[in-house]
Amino acid sequence: MPGPAGVARADIIALLQEGRSDRHIAAALHTSNKRVRRIRGELELPEATRATTITLEQAWRARTRDTGDGHLTWTGAYREGFPTLKHNGINHTARRIAFTIAHGREPEGRVLAGCGHATCVHPRHVTDQPMREALNTQYQQIFGAAA
Repeated sequence: MPGPAGVARADIIALLQEGRSDRHIAAALHTSNKRVRRIRGELELPEATRATTITLEQAWRARTRDTGDGHLTWTGAYREGFPTLKHNGINHTARRIAFTIAHGREPEGRVLAGCGHATCVHPRHVTDQPMREALNTQYQQIFGAAA
């Protein structure tokens, strides 16, 4: 529900969940510190400190939504058509984060949704270049080059 200045409560909550300070949120969203402090209290969230920070994975998870059919869609920002996340001043792509979550290593090459849903960022659904090459090789071994 929008507040007095038209700032959506959900926008304030999203920044609170990122660990941002009341002052930062008020300045970024052009709302009052008092309103941000009140919402923080209602949600029983601790005061933000410089040491308060959330992990990259937590920031990523806060911007995904379960579609109910096994996929995750990105609710965060897009840059040049790619789902992105800025964390601690560094830009990341959502699919690269998802890949690292699932495989415990950095991806090689482009990371794509391998499930057929272009907007999916589910960790188990993203593939990097070596994975796609291996799948193509297996496909050719099974069905031949003519397939």
